[in-house]
Amino acid sequence: MFEDKFVQFSASTGSIDLVDACIVVDVQDWPGVRLAAESLAQDFARVAGNDPSQVILWHPGVTLTSPKSTKNSIIVGTVGSSRIIQQLESEAKLDTTKIRGKWESFNTTVIDQVLPGFGRALVISGSDKRGAIFGCYTLSEQIGVSPWYWWADVPPQKHLEIYAISHPTWHGEPSVQYRGIFLNDEAPALTGWVLEKYGKYNSKFYIKIFELLLRLKANFLWPAMWPGYPNPGASFFVDDPDNQRLADEYGIVVSTSHHEPMQRLSNEWFSENPDGSWNWLTNREKIRQFFELGAERARDHESYFTLGMRGEYDKKMAGDDPAAVVQDVVKAQRNVFEKVYGRKDAVPQLFAVYKEVQSLYESGRIKIPDDVTLLFQDDNFGSIRRLPTTSEATRSGGAGVYYHLEYVGSPRSYKWINSNSLGKTQHQLMQAYHHNARRIWIFNVGDLKPLEIPITFVMALAWNVRDIPFDGLKSFFATMAKREFGQELAGDIAQIWHEYDRLVSLRKHELIEPDTFSILHDKEADLVLQRWKTLLEKANQVHDRVSDESKAASFQLILHPVKASYIYVALQITRAKNLLYARQRRNSANKAAASALALFDQDFDLSEEYHRQLNGKWNHMMMQPHYGYEETWHAPSRDMIGGLCRRS
Repeated sequence: MFEDKFVQFSASTGSIDLVDACIVVDVQDWPGVRLAAESLAQDFARVAGNDPSQVILWHPGVTLTSPKSTKNSIIVGTVGSSRIIQQLESEAKLDTTKIRGKWESFNTTVIDQVLPGFGRALVISGSDKRGAIFGCYTLSEQIGVSPWYWWADVPPQKHLEIYAISHPTWHGEPSVQYRGIFLNDEAPALTGWVLEKYGKYNSKFYIKIFELLLRLKANFLWPAMWPGYPNPGASFFVDDPDNQRLADEYGIVVSTSHHEPMQRLSNEWFSENPDGSWNWLTNREKIRQFFELGAERARDHESYFTLGMRGEYDKKMAGDDPAAVVQDVVKAQRNVFEKVYGRKDAVPQLFAVYKEVQSLYESGRIKIPDDVTLLFQDDNFGSIRRLPTTSEATRSGGAGVYYHLEYVGSPRSYKWINSNSLGKTQHQLMQAYHHNARRIWIFNVGDLKPLEIPITFVMALAWNVRDIPFDGLKSFFATMAKREFGQELAGDIAQIWHEYDRLVSLRKHELIEPDTFSILHDKEADLVLQRWKTLLEKANQVHDRVSDESKAASFQLILHPVKASYIYVALQITRAKNLLYARQRRNSANKAAASALALFDQDFDLSEEYHRQLNGKWNHMMMQPHYGYEETWHAPSRDMIGGLCRRS
């Protein structure tokens, strides 16, 4: 989103026409490069309105014929695998010295007469496979295809003319080495949607996830793993044998969550073993074999192994001395790597310093090998609990952060809608970066769909922390709004997103009770509600102004979050007024009760409107219950409101 521009929509001196240019990839290059090239071909069709560009697999010694009248080409390849790139270097036509040996970097160069029978070429050179892949998707974005074109139905910006500029550009390395998401707590919304659209969490679903991540320049995934009841649970490695293979082909590094070690998911164990058997003290050998299968299964795939162990379903470890148990588990896991791969440090590994594991680790009784990444965490509500010490910051395995954009757990869950203050998020992540927690940033994103904006923000920051300065939040919103909806509305949309961000920073939705904002003191409740009402009016005005093809994206990214939030806050404040008026023996208590019930109906109607969008494309999304929390952390099983009073 903030990359140096190498695309323009009118000709200039030395520029190259890209419309109808064929895309050439060495047949021996990485599969993910070819897959990205195929996506790029489709993106040109989306933008220019013509047939998809032809993707040509190049073989040495075979003369290619340009299928288009322009004779121009886009050549994509990696420094180490593409013989076209290597040939151009040997002929001194291409300079890759600035990216050679770097992580996920790429450059663009316009070259004359690369291939016989072709004219000029835009060459995208990647330092490695993901460097070339990110080069393709950066080109897609710059010609007018949003990373959210499918997941948020953002229409491509149409251009009949597309040119690449003549001077070279260089991109990378990323600020954070591994950047990704954790699909977590994904029932009922995401799971209901997946079961309806795909039948289970199979490769057809995950291909959509892989592509989104790559378009956002992310590379890391903790897959869905919610226990099944009453529906089947998600088990990435066994739900579809193609899940793991295709992740590797696309270029996604698969890992597993903080409590699912060794490339194994909880559902794999509990589908075959009774409750109570996940106990290292009583079932050590069987669990060790379970770990070994995960290591064997991942042998041919780029993976990041999670070490350690927690109790059943992410609970505390059983036993009188959990530190000793965790230490023994880590020792056994390292021995598995030595057996399967030949060395204990043969594959990337992380140790999640999460919840009570942090106190066990800080006791000094758990010794984690230097090559293992220490993954620290926030407090589940966006404040990072701990960062590397001076000595930890210099470990060869580095450090990272597991950060929540949604959460299920004590003292209260929040997973319905985006309630993240990006100013706070940026402050915390930059603290992590400056303390050298830069190896991994992994974000719990729940159902994914409600979090399009914060996901975009954190991935942009992880790619290049310098792109968004501390006073750059408004600029970020404006840049994203321009990309998704065009220049004309970008300013107004950015203002809406910025005010939304400020309002949710007051209190997360699920933590707002009828008595949160005072009815009596300084008109607090009325002032907060008025801000939401004014914001809703602006959102409605913008939604009315967007083009018909942008209505679905506008509803998902602008109108629905604001309207749902307004209804939620209005209902809680109205409930407070009902109780106050009832205590005062006022007849207006009846009016407030009726208003509360009407708002409750509006909330349901708005969810149904979401489900009807695009003939039900997003049915089940946003169905997470959010009214009716009691003295527990867990979300209610269904929406309800109580305690309304009426005078007779």
